[in-house]
Amino acid sequence: MWTNSRKRSLRIYLAVLWAFTAILWIPGMTCNAQESKTAGSASPFDSLKKTYAGINSLEASFHQKIFVSGIKKMRDFDGDFFFKRHKGFLWKYTRPKGKTFLYDGRYMWQEEEDKPFVIKNKVSREKTVGTFFDLIEDIAHIDNLFAVKQQSMIAGMHYFELVPKKDSSVNLAKLWIDKNNLLRKIEILEFTGNINTIEFSGIKVNTSVSDAKFVYKADGKKEVMER
Repeated sequence: MWTNSRKRSLRIYLAVLWAFTAILWIPGMTCNAQESKTAGSASPFDSLKKTYAGINSLEASFHQKIFVSGIKKMRDFDGDFFFKRHKGFLWKYTRPKGKTFLYDGRYMWQEEEDKPFVIKNKVSREKTVGTFFDLIEDIAHIDNLFAVKQQSMIAGMHYFELVPKKDSSVNLAKLWIDKNNLLRKIEILEFTGNINTIEFSGIKVNTSVSDAKFVYKADGKKEVMER
């Protein structure tokens, strides 16, 4: 059975998927949210949604830090990320140990190098709408899901704070976007008190990503536990 802590951890991984691919340009970043609202009727997310419409594949390396509130400890991870429209996504952790989260469009596969089993979890789209489980699809509805709390320039980067308009496991999302309009860092604050920070490098957009990356291949050595 999945524990509540494991489910919360999985939601964190899925939430950051949306943030990773935010290669964007949003006008008026130096004004605050209220000024932006009164300055005109255009949504601050218009350019973001336009950019997403042209995204077909993504890949990058990442460094992740998770502050676990319950035990007051920081955990560090490294790995690689792949996404392809209509195929799925892959979070492949390489440090401190091998771990894989693979979504193939229907199921989430979770595998850890030191576990004798693989978890196959059927995904309910009704329960994932608005959680950025599928970043390309959900980003089209970002105006309905999030509001801009603050926007400014910090250390040469565009900085955003977003708050959910509806109940969510995420209380606040912070984004740092570089001068080339690439998202380099995201920090997600959960209602549990956990803080998830991810920094990205080697970002490649619309390169050739093999479909095979999004198909789980059982080696016959591990039991598949379906949920």
